[in-house]
Amino acid sequence: MTSAARRERIVQLLRRRGYMAMDDLVAHFEVTPQTLRGDLNRLADEGRLIRHHGGASMPSSVANSAYSLRHGEFAREKAQMAQAAAAWLDDRSSVFMTPGTTMLAVAQALHVRRGLKVITNHLEAALALAALPDTEVIVLGGRLHPHNSSCSGTGTLAAVEGYRADVMLFSVGGIDAEGSLLEYHESEADVARRMLQRARQRVLVVDHSKFGRSPAVRLGSLTEVSALVTDQPLPPGIQRLLRGHAVEVLEGAGTRPSVHRRRPGNLQPG
Repeated sequence: MTSAARRERIVQLLRRRGYMAMDDLVAHFEVTPQTLRGDLNRLADEGRLIRHHGGASMPSSVANSAYSLRHGEFAREKAQMAQAAAAWLDDRSSVFMTPGTTMLAVAQALHVRRGLKVITNHLEAALALAALPDTEVIVLGGRLHPHNSSCSGTGTLAAVEGYRADVMLFSVGGIDAEGSLLEYHESEADVARRMLQRARQRVLVVDHSKFGRSPAVRLGSLTEVSALVTDQPLPPGIQRLLRGHAVEVLEGAGTRPSVHRRRPGNLQPG
């Protein structure tokens, strides 16, 4: 395969999968990492993909990769991040939770907590949580989106107004170089934004591929979150951005320092 043909094939693969790790690309094309880095750098210079530490993704600002494909992407990393998020959370907390495959992994990891009350518009997460003992689940209804089993719209927004929660557990479609938290769909971002306003603390869970992606809908700023759970060291620009801000950063299956313990709280209506 020629270099030009290989680069075209890389673009085709990323269009289907959204993101691919460098190791997976090397194995797929059976070339050296140096050769692949050259291909990715050239495609990035041409604006045809976005380079990440350890891989590459498509530069789309309007469409995320298919939900069914994202289930298999970074499954191990998502499980480790989910464990870290569950360790961060207190028992007997009230929790907002947004849609997505990362949040589904978090829901599955919450079996270590007791006495939770979870308010979510993510049907898959709700079903996973409903199987846990001593966990109350409140499903926010509205317009159903089959692409990711979530609800949004005016009914969902109105339902969120009935609650304040101790913590919001959420993920996003991308984080740009300025630290903007970005999403692909306006209606889903509206619900997440309302949850952010009504949560006392915000815990963002994202893998490394989300840094550098630029979906079109702004949700908020990375500097506004209480804790950031991720799977790899942060890009240097993001590290500089967070200096001076009280954002706790956890990698992998790390745990929260004891000095940051909070008193458990109960869900407050209105």
